[in-house]
This record gives sequence, structure tokens and C-alpha cells, in this order.
Amino acid sequence: MNNDIDKSYLSEIVCALKQLNGMGSLAEINNQILKNGTMPYIQTNSNWKNNIRTTIQRHCKDTKSYKGAEDIFYSVYGIGEGYWGLNSYKSTISTAEISPVEQRQIDIINKDSSLNITEKESIILSRRGQGDFRKKVIDKYKSCIVTKISDKRLLVASHIKPWRDSNNTERISSENGLLLSSLYDKLFDIGLITFKLNGCIAVSNKLSEENKSIIKIDESYKFLRDLSFELKRNIEYHNDKIFLR
Repeated sequence: MNNDIDKSYLSEIVCALKQLNGMGSLAEINNQILKNGTMPYIQTNSNWKNNIRTTIQRHCKDTKSYKGAEDIFYSVYGIGEGYWGLNSYKSTISTAEISPVEQRQIDIINKDSSLNITEKESIILSRRGQGDFRKKVIDKYKSCIVTKISDKRLLVASHIKPWRDSNNTERISSENGLLLSSLYDKLFDIGLITFKLNGCIAVSNKLSEENKSIIKIDESYKFLRDLSFELKRNIEYHNDKIFLR
């Protein structure tokens, strides 16, 4: 990609992300650029989507493709997740209760005529591990699967495959949930731990040995047993997309 084309793609990506309130999936960025229609020639270029992704990566210091260009973008949920944001919007978004990505997904749910009001409320509440989703996960596990803490005030119903990446069925399925105490929920949510298909915990190399020893994570104990097909599929997703290696 020559410099002129790179600059053209760059300006379109920035414009698209501004229209998406500073954050969007790669698919949303591509769709917004198509909708804007200011780069008609891309429709005859079979590589235009690759060019969009490459341009973003060249302007994000966290990627391997970054070679010192202006640092404009950041990976919202981690490299490989496919969600990108504008650095200039980052501070505003980080203090918001609902991210622009999740808000658009909630808007789609609210407009879905195939869902009744109760179903919509259940799906949206599950975003924060609440409602029927929380009840089903608590009924299934009873206590934190790691610490065995049973006080509901200290427990979080955690999505294994993140809410933002799940379909509506997965969002409210107990097979896409784990019951964890707050510390383990946070570790799991940001990818510092995951669970293997044999039920044991795997700890990320991004967690220091000092903190690992303080937490005293037992990597040999099977915290999960008799995993269903659906549960295994969601854990594999967490292993591949969320867990930090």
C-alpha cells in the first residue's frame, strides 16, 4: 500500500470510528465505510478489507505491524478480538457504563420484533451477569467454582464467551457461564486465567510470579467436571480469544 492510499484509508477509518462513537468491530468499521460511499473504488478491490485491517494495525503501537507511525488506534479488548477504538476517545469511553459497541447491540435487541419484552430484558440484564442468567448460573454451581465461597453477595455470574460476541441464546445460557468470586471473575474476564477442557486452571504468563504465589492458584486441581459440549465450546473460545499468552 503506497502512502497516498494509506492516508486515504486512514482518514476513512478515523471518520468511520467517529461515527461509531469512537469504538467498533472491524466489521462495523467496514460497513460504515461502505455506507459513507466516499471510496467507491474499493468495491472493485478484493483486498480492501485487508487494507483496512493493515492500516489500523500500522497505526496501533500494540501490534506487531507497528513501525513508528502515528499511534491513532487501540485494541479495545485485546489483539485478535477484532474491536478497535480511537485513542482520542479512549478516556471518555473508559468512564462510560456502557461501551458504544454494547449500546449498539442493546439497540438491536430492543428493535428485534421477534423478541418479547421479557426476553429483551433478560438478554440485556445478562450483560452484567444479572437476571435469569445469574439465577441459572447460581442454581448450577451453588458456589464459586474455585474458592467455594457461597455468599451470593460475593459471587459473579461470568460469561465465558463474552456477551458482546455471543448470540442471544448464548447470552442467557448457563452453559456460557461460570460462578466466580470477584477476584477470579476479574482474572477470568481480562484473560489472566482460563480453564482447560480437563477442568484445570491455566494461568497467563502475563500474571507475575509474585501475584500468582499470593493468589495461590492450584493448576493441578480439576475445578470443572463433566463438561457439556456447549460448555467445552465456550471454554475453547475463551482459550483462543480471551486468554493472554
